[in-house]
Parts: sequence; structure tokens; C-alpha cells
Amino acid sequence: MTFVDSFALLSSRLFSTSKFFIRAKFLCRPCGFHMDVRYETRSTMEVVNVPPIVCTYRQALRTFDVQGKNELPQNLSKLKAMMDVLKAEDLGFDKSLSNPATWVKPNKAPCTYIEVFQNRQINMSIFVLKPGFKMPLHDHPHMHGLLKVISGAVKIRAFTEYPLKEVLNHVDFQTRAKLEAARLAQGLHKKRKLFAQITNSSTCSEISETCTLTPTISNYHEIEALEMPAAFFDILSPPYDTLIEGIGPRRCRYYNVVNSISTNLVELHETEVPTCFYCDQAPYLGPVLV
Repeated sequence: MTFVDSFALLSSRLFSTSKFFIRAKFLCRPCGFHMDVRYETRSTMEVVNVPPIVCTYRQALRTFDVQGKNELPQNLSKLKAMMDVLKAEDLGFDKSLSNPATWVKPNKAPCTYIEVFQNRQINMSIFVLKPGFKMPLHDHPHMHGLLKVISGAVKIRAFTEYPLKEVLNHVDFQTRAKLEAARLAQGLHKKRKLFAQITNSSTCSEISETCTLTPTISNYHEIEALEMPAAFFDILSPPYDTLIEGIGPRRCRYYNVVNSISTNLVELHETEVPTCFYCDQAPYLGPVLV
């Protein structure tokens, strides 16, 4: 091979390799750009297509995550706004439970419970009440709660302990827990008495805003269905039966109004679980929560 031929072959190889690198580099860039657009588009579509109850579920986990306790007010406001627009169909609600004929069947419980989701952090559920049935006055010890009517209408009467004993900080909470533990240790767990102020007495329907309660505000309530079956979706945190430090499992307690002090102030006495209140269960039929 002559020098001219060798130089030509070498030049050809270098040129081909250079074209390869240039072409490869050129092809890589649009490929990467296209991939970003595709994922960005898919991400946007996913956000748009997430069912409302899934968004609510995710926000509830974020709201009541112990690591985000400093952002609780903002997250709680977002969660309430999401619940305000929830509808029965978003939860896959069985419309046969809204039919009065369902509630006159033999041995039908006056209340149907549907568990949507529960872990140690939150409980999400649906309660359905037969026409005219009142869920007895009960408490939510050291809990937050949100309640959204999704079918029918209910009358809600909520109470706040009087005088108001707002928890100011974690030390105050621990002090109260110790006092409560001492009360229980003395065998007074069925003898609690307190004064309570009526902080909410209203009728709520599907178009009403979400009702809320905190560890100290509107923490006692009773819920009564009107002339038609009524269903409401609620979120509680922490759930019942989770441990309260220094006390034990978080129990639901029931009360009677034994005396009316004024138009909005009453005396409550703790009582046994009312025999009229019992539930059957139905499955959750809504979107999978992920």
C-alpha cells in the first residue's frame, strides 16, 4: 500500500469515527429531551387523573405525620378543602344504602360502618345512619376529626368542655395525661362529669362544608339522620384504641345531658355504651388508595 493510499484510508476512518461521534451526540440530545417531555407529560396526566379520594388520603397522611406537626394548621386547612368537594361517587358509595327500603329489612342494624383505610396514624371511614337514628353523644379523646356528609342530611350537635381547657404545649398535655391516668386508676372511668358549651348545632347535607373537631374544640358530638338515610365520611387522627401516653388505649366514651345550665351550657355525665347503638359492616367500593 502506498503512502497516499494509507493516508486516504486513515482519513476515511477518522472521518467515519468523527461522524459517528457527532451523530451519536446529536441523537442522544433529542432522545434525552424527548424522554424528559414524556415523563413530564405523564406526571402531569397522573396528577390530573388521581381520584379525589386518593388525593384526600395522601393529604391526610401528610397532615397527621408526626414529623410535620409544625405544619399541621396549613395541612389541616388543605385537607378540609379537599373534603369539602368530595361526593358519594368519589368513594364508590353503594346507593342502595340511601334507599329507605334497605333499612326496614329484618335484623338490619341502625348503622352501617364502612372502613376506607386505617393505620396507626389515621382512620378513614363511612357511617350510614337509618332515617331518624341518632348516633349517641360521644367523645374523641385527644383527637382531630373531619366529617363530610356525602348522602342525605344530618343534624349535628357538638360540645366543647367548659371552661375551655386549651392544650398550650407538650408539657401541658403530659400533665393532663397524668391526671387522667390517676382518675382512671381510682376507678372513675365510668363516672366522668363535666360542663360543656354547645359550639355547633346545625343541619349538614351534601353541599355543606366539612365539620371539624380538635383535641379541645367540639370534641364531643351527636349526629342524627333526618327523614332519609344519611351517610358521612370522616377522618380521625389518631384512631380509637391507639395508645395515649401514660393512660393506655384511646377509648370512646358516651355521655348523657343531665342538666341544662343555660341555652348553650349543659352538664354531661359519662354513661355506658347505649344498647341502641350497634353497627353492621359493608365493604369499601371506591378507588384503591395508594
